[in-house]
Amino acid sequence: MLTMPNDIRLEQIVESMDHVLKAQARIYMHLAREAAERFGRDGERSIRLGLRAYGHWRGKEMQEAHHAAGHPVNMETLLRCWDNASTYVAKDTIEGEGRYTPNDVEFDVFHCPASEAWKDSDFHQMGHWYCDEFHQAAARTYHPDGNVTIHENLMKGDDRCHFRWLMPPDAPKLDPGEPTEMATRLGDDYVASSEIDGAWKALKRSNRLLGGHYFTCTVPIIERHGEEGRAAVVAALKSWGAERGRLLRQRHEGRGVTVSLEAFWSDHDLPARIIWPVREIEVSDGRVVVEIDDTPQDRAFADHDHAELGALWYEASYPAMAEAYWPGTLAHWELLRSRGDETNRLVLERQS
Repeated sequence: MLTMPNDIRLEQIVESMDHVLKAQARIYMHLAREAAERFGRDGERSIRLGLRAYGHWRGKEMQEAHHAAGHPVNMETLLRCWDNASTYVAKDTIEGEGRYTPNDVEFDVFHCPASEAWKDSDFHQMGHWYCDEFHQAAARTYHPDGNVTIHENLMKGDDRCHFRWLMPPDAPKLDPGEPTEMATRLGDDYVASSEIDGAWKALKRSNRLLGGHYFTCTVPIIERHGEEGRAAVVAALKSWGAERGRLLRQRHEGRGVTVSLEAFWSDHDLPARIIWPVREIEVSDGRVVVEIDDTPQDRAFADHDHAELGALWYEASYPAMAEAYWPGTLAHWELLRSRGDETNRLVLERQS
């Protein structure tokens, strides 16, 4: 069971949100670039199909979770109970200055970690594809009469994203039926007992979305391009992992943190220790072994029968990340829940 640590601080959660949101953006970026470079226009088609699948997946999960939590399915609920922490980090303008009615929601977003990650990598066009394809698919899946416009967009060079989410005034009331076990479980993550609990649950939801973003974008690449598509996914995971390692090292050096195996894990880019229950098995200068019994991405892989892709996510990205973080470091997953084990066990070692 995932529980919030007693000693966690709100600023730690908010900082982790930024890292997770940028990790989401970058995994899409690496998958998109690899598919486009290898398969041309057909690869671009696979990317767009993946973004639509991601929107359908999130729209359906939000619809079912909000219904399970007792909320009506309309545009106001969708945005007040958005799944990703992107709305939390921009809540001053989204909540403070936005306009909300059940069928019409309008607000501006000036701060978007995803756009920052994409701009840093000159990923403007495909970044805009994400905004266009994902949001429309999510709105229409959440409610068949849902719609969204984003006529001003950070990825087009504007100083904001201007969102307007709409439903016709006479749109029929939607009843998704009796909540499933998964919907009830996900719905619990929209009920907060305090500000810090709400922030922690937003981070937890975002961590799940990282896993979902990966498999929804990966499936069309593999299905449409076969073994070459799978090779493209592996290459993208390795380049994503290597970028994560370089950025983590930069962060540690900027803070005066000594680069080490222990620091790689104790001050990780994903929410290890904040969300993931981490158990240290062995810690020394040359070898670190940790176990993680549960993570939101593992639950997403299991909920949607993507264990094989889940194992690939770990096995391809982490060796590249460890090597980029500290050259000469080996990373190996001895155990993985996605392979049927009871826990995830990561071994980090320095080459002799």
